[in-house]
Amino acid sequence: MPEQPITFLPLSYAARPPRNVVVAPHVDEHWIAWTAAALARLSTVWGCSGSVVVPSSAVRHPAVKRCLARLNPDHVLAYIPSWATYDALNPGTVDRLLAERKISDSAAGEQFRQMLRREPWNGSAVHEAEVAADQLRSQLAINRREDLIQCSHLFDDDNARELTPLAEVATTTLVGVPRSLVTTAEALAYAMHVGIEESAIDRQITVKEWRDAATRGTEAPLLSQLHPGAPDNFRTLRSHEAGLCVPITRAFRPRRRIVILGDQPEDFALAEALRQILGSVTWLPWAEPGLSDMWLFSRRESDRLLVTSASLSMEETRQRIESRWDKRPIRQIEAEQEERRFDVVAPTDIDLDHPFMVVLKDAWEQPRSLPVTVEPDGSLQASLSLAAEVPRGLDPDRHRWQLTLTAANHPLPPLAALGPSTVTADDQNPWETFVRAADGGITYWSHRFDFVPSGASLAGSLASPKLAWPGIKRILQVSASAEGIQVLPSPAGKRASITERLLGSRAALEALAASPGWPLLRRFLPDTAPNGCPDGSWWKLKSAVVLSWEAIAAHGAPGWDLTARREQIDQWASQGVLRRGLILGCGHCPILEFYPLAEISQSYRCRRCGGDNQLTKDRWKPVTHEPRWFYDLHPAVLELVMNDGDVPLLATQYLRGQYWARHALVCEEFELLKDGDRFVEMDFALATTEELWLGEAKSNDSLGDNPKARRREASKLMEGCTLVGAAGLILATAKAQWSATTVEALKSEIAGRQGVGKTVPKVSLLTGLGASPQLARLSGG
Repeated sequence: MPEQPITFLPLSYAARPPRNVVVAPHVDEHWIAWTAAALARLSTVWGCSGSVVVPSSAVRHPAVKRCLARLNPDHVLAYIPSWATYDALNPGTVDRLLAERKISDSAAGEQFRQMLRREPWNGSAVHEAEVAADQLRSQLAINRREDLIQCSHLFDDDNARELTPLAEVATTTLVGVPRSLVTTAEALAYAMHVGIEESAIDRQITVKEWRDAATRGTEAPLLSQLHPGAPDNFRTLRSHEAGLCVPITRAFRPRRRIVILGDQPEDFALAEALRQILGSVTWLPWAEPGLSDMWLFSRRESDRLLVTSASLSMEETRQRIESRWDKRPIRQIEAEQEERRFDVVAPTDIDLDHPFMVVLKDAWEQPRSLPVTVEPDGSLQASLSLAAEVPRGLDPDRHRWQLTLTAANHPLPPLAALGPSTVTADDQNPWETFVRAADGGITYWSHRFDFVPSGASLAGSLASPKLAWPGIKRILQVSASAEGIQVLPSPAGKRASITERLLGSRAALEALAASPGWPLLRRFLPDTAPNGCPDGSWWKLKSAVVLSWEAIAAHGAPGWDLTARREQIDQWASQGVLRRGLILGCGHCPILEFYPLAEISQSYRCRRCGGDNQLTKDRWKPVTHEPRWFYDLHPAVLELVMNDGDVPLLATQYLRGQYWARHALVCEEFELLKDGDRFVEMDFALATTEELWLGEAKSNDSLGDNPKARRREASKLMEGCTLVGAAGLILATAKAQWSATTVEALKSEIAGRQGVGKTVPKVSLLTGLGASPQLARLSGG
């Protein structure tokens, strides 16, 4: 078996705290207190600034699930309170329990009391939170290796072996909202921004103060009132600076500020998740307009709010925000004349592209280079294990962190199907650490998870796995196999693959489709006419059309001078795209055929009858004193050109020119087989750092000749996206726009899938390929 070629993969290295989703118990009308208890516990963990708390009743909400999937957490944890916490939420519980057991007030009774307060409380609400966390963990396919879960619970007592306490990393005084004060939704709305600490305060905070603080978020001066003795350089518990971290994103444009209305658990959960993904989010759980709205609308006119809710209907949401706008305390001109600077959207329509990633500020975007072998399908396997390394500012004995490696020219979408076996090398110990695709690359737990002997060295205690970066074909196969679907190259895909191999890369193939060379290649099609070619320079044979240099030079291509054209023909001939040869006849039968240069010598054998011939004047065409060179097109390239193979090539070339898809992995046409039967054919697949997209490209403007055919094709394309975990579908055409009937069929299919609760991919329309391409999101898609 031939050895695979070795190359060096340039990487970007980042260290970061684990990203957690903490599922809090939900106890009916007391959900705020229980959520505050979970947030108070999370506020003590390093990485709380990039983590979220979700009440267990909100985990299944579609908008919340969508956001948590995009958050792509490292751990899903069920919050397990201690008896001390339960007693604080339900005063007197411990005393009643001791009285029921007739435990006296003796020293032994006090000892039992202290022991009980440290024990986990495992009521039915906690069990429900554990079930919800386990279901979410399975849906996101994270934090587990087969049936072994790395970290599943967050107890009130620290477990530094799993999650590092925030105080172990922080270098300044940390403050938050005193836990005893977080008893209302308004207080929780502010505590969401800064965190909760175990402290007491004498004074009461008014409802107006909470609302002002919640509306202003981290800008609120309330903390100085809650902590009058804190030093000037204090940090809030949930600030990124407290954990020596910074948030980074690939977003190209500034974020829009998002406002969440509603006072239900799912509204809080939605605000929590969106805050970590998009940054600027405000939760307003109260319905009444008031003075605090001055902070909501006192922005520049160019700033437009996105307003949504997980519990309210679109109409209810609109009424509430319009009431706030009409009654706002500060306005510049009359309300009827001023444009309303907000848009009401459904929570599932909020753009979640380019989420934030919280990283250690002194240990990110560090360059690395790793020798890898290139597999036939484009996958990369590391030749060496990664070196164990401790980021500056961290201690391997006291701290635990995540390592993330991204390759600019080999992105990985964070698909649930890309588990440890897909992103680790074949000879890697599967139990060394937890590895998965995340954040556009690969992330893994800093410390070894398998057996570590006492007193192990630094290299012996830290993980140093050998990783693998699957190619786009491998990504599709793994994603589809999880749904019992088979992925095979289509005939068109095989032709494109052969041509790509001849030219050397997908980029070169795309460049050919966009070059003046593609129309020239169309002159080799069997149904073309000479179109002004000089006599004897164009021949239509039984097997193919062949052209001489004179015919190629006569091809009209403004701006493509003969010198450049000559160089291109020579390059294609050296690559095998074109074959140089002679038109020769046979002295034994009437066949006239093209013979490539490699098959020609002074004597040659007829392909039809096998007769031997000599290379003499009466054998070659046209009749001249010396034979004339002709060129024919490689059969695979000929069929690619004949079947409008330039359309999907132009589509992927344009898409890879977009900032979000630079360096994307691209796959040529393939088929999806369900139960062995061909289900749908896709013209291309595109894998970016965030998502997997599938595409259909056509030279015309319709998916079918009649309504039934169009609906059937739209259904198959969207279902194909679902089967391989693709986030979106791109429909590309060479026409200036898609037909109205096709757009109608797409919208009808989207509405139908939404009506029965099926997954609906994002749908984008790419038009004007080869002329003036435009990409737009399908309205309602």
